Amino acid sequence: MRSTLPARVAIAGAAIAFAAASRSAGAQASAGPSPRHPPVCAGGVRTYASISEVPTPFDSLTLPPAPPLRVTSPSEAAAAEDAMHGLAGSVGATGLVVTDETETDGGVMRVRRRVLAVFVPSDSARAQQACKR
Repeated sequence: MRSTLPARVAIAGAAIAFAAASRSAGAQASAGPSPRHPPVCAGGVRTYASISEVPTPFDSLTLPPAPPLRVTSPSEAAAAEDAMHGLAGSVGATGLVVTDETETDGGVMRVRRRVLAVFVPSDSARAQQACKR
């Protein structure tokens, strides 16, 4: 389900952190690069509101850098969300943990979004099946 944002929402590039925070709770730690997982389409990537919702075990994945975004309408918000899911799927993520911090200044709402891409082995069949539709 997509959320609709007021037309005056601004999401600044510096405020969107497309970086995988290192979380050890349930994640498999490694000194080297993340293991390679098969790509997943944007529709196969689930969204979680907190790390506690992610089934264990899971791997934390590193997302490639993303360009700054400014969202000013619900349709732009939907497109930005699709792009975020596509970026996560490109590294094999089956899910995204998305947390938003909002602040209002002078009638303008700013959203700072933190995103952690995760690969959940027990969810990989569902993710791949979603991409076949």
